[in-house]
Amino acid sequence: MPQSSLRERLTRLGLPPKPRPQPPSELPRGFEEISTPFGTAIVRQDVISLPPIEPHPGNVAYIDTETTGLNGGSGTYVFVAAVARPIDCGLRVAQVFLPQPGMEPAFLHALREELEPADSIATFNGGSFDLPVLRTRWVMARMPGELTDSPHVDLLTLVRALYRHRLETCTLRMVEERLLGYERDDPIPSALVPDAYFDYLRAGSLEFLEAALEHNRLDVISLVHLHSRLLLRLKGNEADMDAADWLALGRHRLRRGARADGWRALRNATSLAKGEASATAGLLISRRLVRRGSIAAADGLLTWLESSVTEDIRLSLARARLLEWRRRDPRRALAVVEAAQHRMPHEAAELEARRARLRRKVKRSSDRRRPSEPAADSYEIGLDLFLNK
Repeated sequence: MPQSSLRERLTRLGLPPKPRPQPPSELPRGFEEISTPFGTAIVRQDVISLPPIEPHPGNVAYIDTETTGLNGGSGTYVFVAAVARPIDCGLRVAQVFLPQPGMEPAFLHALREELEPADSIATFNGGSFDLPVLRTRWVMARMPGELTDSPHVDLLTLVRALYRHRLETCTLRMVEERLLGYERDDPIPSALVPDAYFDYLRAGSLEFLEAALEHNRLDVISLVHLHSRLLLRLKGNEADMDAADWLALGRHRLRRGARADGWRALRNATSLAKGEASATAGLLISRRLVRRGSIAAADGLLTWLESSVTEDIRLSLARARLLEWRRRDPRRALAVVEAAQHRMPHEAAELEARRARLRRKVKRSSDRRRPSEPAADSYEIGLDLFLNK
């Protein structure tokens, strides 16, 4: 015997089916009702005039949500979601609002309709929070299919990779102030946004709810400008990039598999010859040169860095190891360590340990034939190879 649905059972018992929930009589300003297969959804749609965005991110849907809590479990509801998409005449911003939990299927359907025209989606920490919560709500509401399967870009991940050395924290407010030069006069603190929604559900209070909705709208608009700024940095087209910026870019590009761009960024960081970032980039490049068998190039690069960059013990130790193990020349390695001891007395302990080890090795090999010196001007040869990669 086929299993009957709950609705059919209630009908046989003479009980009327429960009517679909209806929106409250008073909605936030600018929102209107639209019909969906799952009932009525509450949506606000605007087009904001913006100057041309350069570089243009393409057909991307930027999404930001506000929820009833930060736990992310099955009891956490998304009560508003803002979606921004760049279009020919500016920026299209749509907000989907959930006036009561019973209208969630229509809310989720309307949200998917806003995301579908885009080729990809972008969020700020959406990979860890927004998208998992939305997918949980999609399953809990028993919606067919999936919310979205578009490629996703998490802008927080890019900010951390490219700008962490410049920022105290990577919150969206800090990013707006330090990277976009925008100090927002926020209508409501983030911590009070869930309370504004609960006040609306209990008493129909609109004042704080509208402030929370504006907070959400401003967040998603910021994501569009932030993405454009990040794309500029990823291309290495910012004029004020220093060695630390190039180092961060190089490491990120290498992690993402863009090896040519990554090594090019590291060479730029090294060529600036300034501070710890240049030294670190030079060490990464020299390690790569050694793996490729370009010992002379690695030796020349480290020699040039030792003389050009603010003194860094890692450079001297790396060059000493290169001479000792790759060139089989502990005498020259010892000379490098002893010279570093004079320049960097504050690092005496580590250098002294290396010096003592090398002196024992030189003494043991004193009766053997002294290794021949490397080809003339290995410094110039190595530096030329490095600069012409």
